[in-house]
Parts: sequence; C-alpha cells; structure tokens
Amino acid sequence: MNLIKPCFFSLMLMMAFAGPGTAQSLTVKTAKVSKVGILKNPDPKIARSPVDWENPLIPSQNAVKPHAWFIPYPGKQAMSQQSSPYLKSLDGLWKFKLVNNPSERSDSFYKNTEETSDWSAIKVPGHWQTQGYAKFIFTDVEYPIPATPPFVPKQDNPVGQYQREFMIDAGWDGKQVFVHLGAVNSFYYLWINGQYVGFSKDSKTPTEFDITQLLKKGKNTISLQVFRFSDATYLEGQDMWKLSGIERSVFLIARPKFHLSDFALKATLDESYKNGKLNLDLAFNKAAGKADKGTVELKVFDPETPDVHLYKAQKNIGAVSGQTTSSGIATTLNFSANFPGVKTWNAEHPNLYILEISHLDQKGKLIEIIRHDIGFRSVEIKNGLFLINGKAIKIKGVNRHEHDPVNGKIVTEAGMIEDIKVMKALNINAVRASHYPNTERWYSLCDQYGLYVVDEANIECDGMSFTPLKTLSDKPEWKAAYLDRISRMYERDKNFTSIITWSLGNESGFGGNLMAGYDWLKAKDTSRPIQYEATKDERYSDIFCPMYKSITVMENYVKEWRKRPLIQCEYAHMMGNSGGNLKDDWDLIYKHPQLQGGFIWDFSDQTFSKKDDKGNAIWAYGRDMGTVGLTSDTSFCADGLVAADRSWHPQAYELQKVYQNVNFEAIDLQHYVFKLRNRFDFSTLEGYQIKWFIKGNGTLVASGTVDGLSVDPQSEKEFRLNVPSFEPKAGWEYLVSFEVFTKKAAALVPAGFKIATEQFLLPVKTPQAAWYANRTKLKTKESTAVITFDTDTIHIGFNKKTGLLESYQILGKELIKAALVPHFWRAATDNDIGNSMQIRAKVWQTAFDGVELRSIENKSLSKETNVLKTVHELPKLKLSILTEYTIKGDGSINVRYHLKTSDQKFPEIPRIGMRLILNPDYDQVSWFGRGPFDNYSDRNYAAHIDLYRMPADALFHPYPRAQESGYRTGVRWMTLANKAGIGLSAVGAPEISSGVLHFDMKHLDFDKDAKVNVHGGSMTNEDLIWWNIDAKQTGVGGDNSWGAEAHPQYRLPYRDYTYSFTFRPVFNAADGNNIFK
Repeated sequence: MNLIKPCFFSLMLMMAFAGPGTAQSLTVKTAKVSKVGILKNPDPKIARSPVDWENPLIPSQNAVKPHAWFIPYPGKQAMSQQSSPYLKSLDGLWKFKLVNNPSERSDSFYKNTEETSDWSAIKVPGHWQTQGYAKFIFTDVEYPIPATPPFVPKQDNPVGQYQREFMIDAGWDGKQVFVHLGAVNSFYYLWINGQYVGFSKDSKTPTEFDITQLLKKGKNTISLQVFRFSDATYLEGQDMWKLSGIERSVFLIARPKFHLSDFALKATLDESYKNGKLNLDLAFNKAAGKADKGTVELKVFDPETPDVHLYKAQKNIGAVSGQTTSSGIATTLNFSANFPGVKTWNAEHPNLYILEISHLDQKGKLIEIIRHDIGFRSVEIKNGLFLINGKAIKIKGVNRHEHDPVNGKIVTEAGMIEDIKVMKALNINAVRASHYPNTERWYSLCDQYGLYVVDEANIECDGMSFTPLKTLSDKPEWKAAYLDRISRMYERDKNFTSIITWSLGNESGFGGNLMAGYDWLKAKDTSRPIQYEATKDERYSDIFCPMYKSITVMENYVKEWRKRPLIQCEYAHMMGNSGGNLKDDWDLIYKHPQLQGGFIWDFSDQTFSKKDDKGNAIWAYGRDMGTVGLTSDTSFCADGLVAADRSWHPQAYELQKVYQNVNFEAIDLQHYVFKLRNRFDFSTLEGYQIKWFIKGNGTLVASGTVDGLSVDPQSEKEFRLNVPSFEPKAGWEYLVSFEVFTKKAAALVPAGFKIATEQFLLPVKTPQAAWYANRTKLKTKESTAVITFDTDTIHIGFNKKTGLLESYQILGKELIKAALVPHFWRAATDNDIGNSMQIRAKVWQTAFDGVELRSIENKSLSKETNVLKTVHELPKLKLSILTEYTIKGDGSINVRYHLKTSDQKFPEIPRIGMRLILNPDYDQVSWFGRGPFDNYSDRNYAAHIDLYRMPADALFHPYPRAQESGYRTGVRWMTLANKAGIGLSAVGAPEISSGVLHFDMKHLDFDKDAKVNVHGGSMTNEDLIWWNIDAKQTGVGGDNSWGAEAHPQYRLPYRDYTYSFTFRPVFNAADGNNIFK
C-alpha cells in the first residue's frame, strides 16, 4: 500500500500542475487566491485529496515574492535607534488551543474572538513542547511519522490554533501593510479579521503576505492554524528536535504604496584583490507612475568616518524603465562603482562599510531609508583551491544548530553573540548553518564579528533512504518544493557578506531537483561557490564536500591534483566523550594544499536543562523529555563540542589546539632554536604577545617573551631563546612552553586571551632520582591468611588466598577500601556503543571474575627489601597475569605487571591496568602529567604536562549520558591524599595513565535495557575513591559514532603487555615533588 500511494499522488499532481509559477504566487491586494483547486476559505471539516498540507507542488499560497532582508526607516534618527515606526511586533502572548488532529480543528475561530475567550496563552515565538503542549521528538535519520510521502497521519497530527488582536497605527493610513512570519513549523493557514490570506510550509525562512485590503480601523485579529506534520516534514528530516509552533518573530511592516521591494548587491574585489567593486540592483514593487517619480540616493561610507562618503550618487526613478539584470531581479535602477584601496573583509578582519539607500520624493523629501553593512571580499575556486581574497585558506569550521537549553530553537541575540564568542575562543573561523537558514540576525553578526558561513537550504530527506523510494530529489512532483526552499534562502540572504558558500541541503540523495536548484542558484549568483555533499556528478558541487571521511580517503584524494578542493561538510563526530585523532587529521590537512579543512559535527549539544529526581542538574536527552519508544530515547542529540549552556567539553580544548593559528616547531632543542609558523591567512603577529617559560616538574625555572619577531600571514621564521643556565634537579623533567596572547581586544576576544600554546620536552640531562625516605628494616609476618610488611609508619598487607594487596596503612590509618586488582574494562563511551564495543569486548567487563590464584611466593632479598610474586589465571580468557611486588623499608611497593595471553583469538582490550579503591578521605588529587582536563591517548595534544591539583570529584566530566570520564594520560606520578596531606603516590616507569572517580565506575556502565536514562550530572560522591592505574586505555575515537573505532595505533589488541609503577607513601602532598630528592 505504501508503494501505491505515492504513484497515485504523482498522477494527481501531474494533472493539477499549472506550470512553474505555481510554487510562489505574486503579491496580491485582496484575499482572492490562485486557481489551483484550493478553496478560498478552506473548510477544516472537508476532506480533500490532496489537501494543502499534503501537496508539495504548492509550497505556499498568496505569499509575497521572497526578497532580501532589510528594515525600512522613515529617517536617520529612527535608524540610529534601530526602532522603525514602520514595524509593529506581534510577539508576546497569543491565545492558543491545541487539538490532536486536523479533523478536530475549529472551522470558525478565526471569525469569532468569543470562541477563543477561554483559550490558554502561549508565548510567540515559542514551541508548543517547551510550553507544555505536545510531545518532544528527536530523530536523526528516521522520520517521526511513517514514511509515505506526501501523506501524514490523520489521527496523530496535532494542530495549534493561534489568535491575537492588534491595532494599526494612525500613521499607517495609506500604507501598504504586510505581515511577516519569520518561521512556522511546519504548515499553517493564515486569516486576518476572519478572511483567509494564504498558507506556507518552509519552517526556516520567512513568509510575507499583503494584508492591506483586509485591515480595519480599531482592533484587528490575526489567526493561524499550525500543523505539526505536513508534506514539508519529508524535507525537514534533520537530526534535531522536531518541535512545533511559531519559531521566529511575527510583525507587521508598513510601506509606501510605491516602495523599494528588493535589492541585490555584489561587493567584490578586482583581480589585484586590493580594489573594491560594487554592483547594486534595486527593485520597486511596481512600475513608477507620475506620482511615484523621485530619486534614489546611494551613499557608501566607513562607519569610523560617517561624514566622508566614499561613494555618493543619485538617480531618477522614472528615468529608467524596468529591466532584468544579471542578478535576476526585476528592477528600475542599477548602481555600480569602484573603490580603490578598499579595506577588505575576511574572518580575521571583518571590515565593513555602510550602504545607505534613500528613497526621496520629487521634492527631495525622504520617504524611506535602508541601511545595510557591506564587506568587500572575493570568493572563488581557482586552480583547484578555495580562495578568499586571492588566498587559499583553511576552513576551521563547525556545524551549528540553533538551540537553547530552555527554549529549543528559539534563540536570542545574546545567545548568538555568545556562540560567536565561544567560536572565536576555539579558533573557529567558519560555521555551517546546519541544516537550514538561520535567523537573519545570525548572518549580520557573522558579518560584524567575522565568521565564514555556509548557508544551507532547508532540505533533508535522509529518512527516505529506508524506503523503496530512497530519495525525493529525483521525484518531479517535489521539484517546486526544492526550488522554493533554495530560492527563499538565496533571496533573503543574498546580501550578507559572511556567506561564502551556498549549500543545496543535506543528506537528500541526488537527482534532478537538486540539479535544478544548482542551476537556478548559479544563474542568480556566480560570486559564490555552491556545494552539496551527496552529488553523484561533480558539476553540481563546486567543492568536494564529503562527510566523515577517513585519513586514508583524504590521503588518496590528494595523490593527484584535482579540480576541486576537499572541505568536509561534517567530520569528527563529537558525541559524548569523543574528539580523538584530531591532531592526526590536521597534520594531514596542513600538509596538503587541496585539503582545506572542514566543519566539526557539531557545535553544541541539543539537550535541555533539567533536574533529576534527586535535584541534581542534568542535561536531558531523548525520553527525559517525556516521549518513550521513539528514536528520542537515545542521546544522539548530545554531540557538541560544548554543552547546551556553551560550557566546554574536554574535546573543545583539543579542537582549539589543532585550530590554533600560531604553531611552533622545535629545530634544535639543545640550543633553544624554534620555528614559528603563522597560520593566519590575513594577519601578521604584531597584535600578539608570545611568552615562554621553562618548568621542571611543574616548578618555574625561567621565563621571557619573544620580542621583535615579525611574521607575515602564511609564513614562518626561526628564532632562538636566550635562556639563562640552571642546575637540573635529580629525576626532574624540564619542558619549555609557549603561549600566545592577544595584545588588544577585538571581535569578542578580550585583550590578554590565550590563542595558542605549545610545549616541548627539553633534552636536559639530570642525575638519577632517589626516593626521599630513609629505608628501614621491613618486619615481615606470614600466616595462613595474610602476608604483612611493617615499618615504623607503614603497614602493608596481602591476602594469601587471593594474592591481592588489600591493606596499606600510614600512621595506623587504612587507605585501602578494596584490593588492588587487574582491570580491563571501561564504561562505554557513545562511540563505543556506536561500534558495539560493549558487546564485542564484553568478555573483558567481568574478566577477573572466576580468577584463580596459581601461586604466591614471598622472598626476602635483604633486611629492607622483599619480593612477592603472584600468578593469576583467567581460565575463560586463556591468559595469566604475573605480578611482582617489590616492597621496601621506605614503604614503597614497585608493582610489575605482565599479562601473558594465549594463541586463541579474543577481542581488543578496553584497558590494561589495575584498579584500587581507597577510603573517601583520600580525595585530594595531585599529579605531574597531562591536564588539567580529561584526556586520552588520541586526545591529549592540548593537555600540557604540568603539576595539577584538584578534588577527586573534579576530575570527572559530566557528559549528558553517563560514560567513561575522569582520565589523565602521560602521568609521571599521581598522589591521592587526605586534607592533612597524607596519602599514596603512584609513580610511573616512566609513565602511567590514571583515572579517578568519587563513585563506583559501575554507575557509568551502559545498559541497553535500562528503563530510564543515566546522566553524567546525576553522579554523586560515594563513600569511596575509585583509582585506575593503567598502562594504557583505548582511545576515544571520533571519526563517527555509528561504527568507527579508535584508530589502530590507539587500540589495545589481544597480546602480551608489561608495565610497572611504584606506590610511595606521602606525608606532605602540598609539595608535589617531595617523592624525589
């Protein structure tokens, strides 16, 4: 049956098809509608086939032709106050009633306000779901409804009915009045004063209607019926919360009867990339009559010198007849000008000029004025390279959904500015509007603060890949809907400088509809490239923009020079504890010119702020929001670099590091010679201060600044540090570190902000370290149950039946709560779950269960040294663990661990190490190693080696879904102490990796049968300290979260392993290096 419906529907649409003009009607002055078989006042009770919300041939009805975003003002004073009397906001509280399906809609509420008198109130803009109505649904690929396009459910398709009253300003008499609906999800009917106006579907671009003839003096009423699902749902299958309602602002706008309706500007550069070129096409809403004759005055000026006009010109409106320009808009006027020596726009220096368009009457009186920021820049694909202003750049990008942790997709200007501030701090220079046009203010902010933008049409039908139809992109009956969405994006956003690339959509297969979209866009705009990820014909994407391609694929692509650069539209999936091998990716990208970067997936988690049943703050996902049984149950909405409140996840620091624009390379460490590489595309390093310092085991030895070093963009230069001589201490490591800071504040980045770091281990020869304590005689006792070793201050005990270290006392106080045991498991990360590690390697979760002690041997080597050896066998895994403990009179225990495997095949091992549980008093952690944040073998480039201290519970990072966390690599030593400074150190030989939790790790384990979600924020301190002391742990990976494992060099195959470390008692943890002389 599912296969028959689309075929029947296609036949009906072909019969009804009225030509290419049906997708978007022209402006109308009355409530009459086009003759496409749609009723003037559709009766909600009458079933029609196809109904408006199941008819992709007609994306909207009676809407004004889409046009560039601008706000008209009556004068400069109003413009400077950003308060236009020509605009009237309808945001705020509306009357609201939700019904469960279309058949329950009222067929008269829009005629009678009495019917709505007892309705509830709802905030506009706002979602139903965040205000207590309808279900939250999150899906990634699958549709939230059965996939039988264009049909949607009849019984579970809620309809929200809205109404509010408004007054028309007296000053609007004689004006033409439009209503602007910024974004409504997903289909709506509109009425004014009980009269039908029209409908629209695209939920991410605005629609305007001319309502002049329907208004009256006094109170007016606006009414909407908003459908949750429509044929538009099939083109809006993005991996996001499927939320409903009026998502963006609603306002009225009054215009003169004859007015500027559209403008298209091209502000580019000539072939020298030094001089600006401006071309401006103006369109008026109708042919100019006698009364409409007047002039248009154009001014361009630098905002720093507003009285100095770089360009000023006037043209008579009636002097030029209507024509069609290269930009494709009907117009009466065109301006063009050259700007020698212009300040160019780029993401590093977003220089903007102001364009003022003034409409004057025949007497020279101002009718309207429009202001728009313009930046002169060029974008081109040349010789296989993506160029901005003539330079091949690296796209250090990120994908961004619009998301607020309370209000969903209702974002504020303050929130958008915060996003840009975070992006700048992370060295991000580009953002992809995934996967739909964002609110208009976003683009003007990107113009202002400097971000390259890929603007993307609101098209994604990935859910069709699970159906016999596979895609809608090759279905002719959907062509009008595709072109409507692409044209709406272009027409609204064409004048924003920051947009450097158009995208036809996302994950929608390929076919003639996308080809037509490409051709339409190219005819409109040759100044920007167009991209689409899934094209099967490279003619229809100017950039090769795949997603989630491996290093091998990238390497193969650049084995020969290509016509197109490779810029991944998505890469490095940041779901949960992720972000592995970013350095490996970017080492390759920096090496090859045609690898020009990509866009991380994605910027922020799409989670909601909630409390769990114990009052802990959590990030809610999936069924936390009240919908059980759908794809919503998963945490796939939590795949951001940052949390929903924009606090950083650990992987954000790694990205900041690989994206940094100042890089250091060691040339001769013995003589402190380095190479500085300026990876900015348009900035010298004169605006930055470079500091250096040398530390030994975290203690500052020498410091200074690198002065007088001028390095041009995309250039490098060697320099040498003048380091005073110092006396190395025994056993210490010495590292030189560089930090680069801004000298002045700019573009949301404050003065003194650290933009880059680097660190090198110095080849300093140091005397061999010695343990600080005086060794004393060991008192050894052995019974049938235990073997003990005692000094004046230390007691050590081994269980003879288990062969495990189960007691360590300092000054009579027990540190150990549970014995030191081999440990192979980690709580599955989101990436682990995606590649089924928790199933494939499950044998390691309980590997030590059923262990058999084969032998235990205690031998005295001297009065102050004993060696205890144990052999444990794990029968079900056919392996043995040989552990050698060397106990000395100073209380130290050297632990040598050897894992001996068999010739049988077993899956990879999540971790190689041992686990010790301490009593809860020992909750003060200090370490010399990589930090301060969570890091792993494939994600520790940004984690510098230093001396760090923090409470045990601070090492854990609360990812939205509880999972592996609290880990540090490159650890030379780690100490867990009580508040008096007494505790235990684990010293690597030479390094260990270590994880600390203030609760049992079992709480982090993934259970696919769990009835409720488990959250990182729900983890609370328990009466223990969990301590992993490892040789290694598998990397976190991050190529994707649906099958990719960590790269081979970061995995632990089933084979033999050996490592060692030494426990040492600590009596004063305040001195982190007191374990050495």
